Amino acid sequence: MKQCTSRVRLRHGVYLAAALGLVAASFDHLTNTGDVQAQAVRGTPPIAASTPESIDDLQRAVQQTAAVIEGLVTDIQYDYSEEEGPWTRVFISNVRVLFGSAPSIVEIRHFGGPLPNGRLMVAAELPVFVLGKEYIVFLRNGAWNVSPVVGDLALRVETWAGTEVLVNSDGQAVTKVGAGGVEVGPALFDGPQRDGSAPKTLVTTLRSFDSKPLDRLGFAESLTSTLAAQGLRVAGTFADRPAGAFKWRGQWTGPAPGSVDTPADPTGIRGPEADTSEQKALIAR
Repeated sequence: MKQCTSRVRLRHGVYLAAALGLVAASFDHLTNTGDVQAQAVRGTPPIAASTPESIDDLQRAVQQTAAVIEGLVTDIQYDYSEEEGPWTRVFISNVRVLFGSAPSIVEIRHFGGPLPNGRLMVAAELPVFVLGKEYIVFLRNGAWNVSPVVGDLALRVETWAGTEVLVNSDGQAVTKVGAGGVEVGPALFDGPQRDGSAPKTLVTTLRSFDSKPLDRLGFAESLTSTLAAQGLRVAGTFADRPAGAFKWRGQWTGPAPGSVDTPADPTGIRGPEADTSEQKALIAR
């Protein structure tokens, strides 16, 4: 399969995984993380989350979408409590709603973040947000446990070779929105950076693309026409708080890849049960 026909929904097939595993990762250093706050998740949790459907085409994605928004990441904060575990809070301001309805400031709360012992627990297949960058994001319309983003549909606005492009968390350029989903081509930027810095531009030419990368306007027009052609409609209510059923201490942990002489379970948070509530693989970065 050519890169240009790969889809955001696939992300190496992890959305079809049957189990969810955790690995606590050690970084040599953490920057731009702020303080780890010992506090519980605020707000009243919604109803219990059901297992999300796989995002294997546009119809299934839209069925789980309350809103498609565009906005600027103006703050990223980190919370931790013994009861709820680590959470990353991404604040998107100056929100412009493309489809559905959403407030002018949206908080996206992902599971994962710094632990009190200096290690980091991350959800490898969740989208990664970069402070100061603009995004187009699909917000979930049902109860959730790990992330309110539909699949990994958080597309970053970048400038490449003097032209605006949309890329996913792996730096791959969005080339098309069709019945099969959001299609991406070759990577124009590096993937997520460990130190929180903006991904670097890769040396790529348009000759490696079968279709020209889309900018925000092109993406919105492509999505609008595809929704109309398929008779699909974005609807529902966005819940900005998790359902609270995620068993974060019931997951396996381990050392960071490449670490030396690290105990097998340095955090002491090891358990025999795997939580399959959202069928996403969580691994160390």
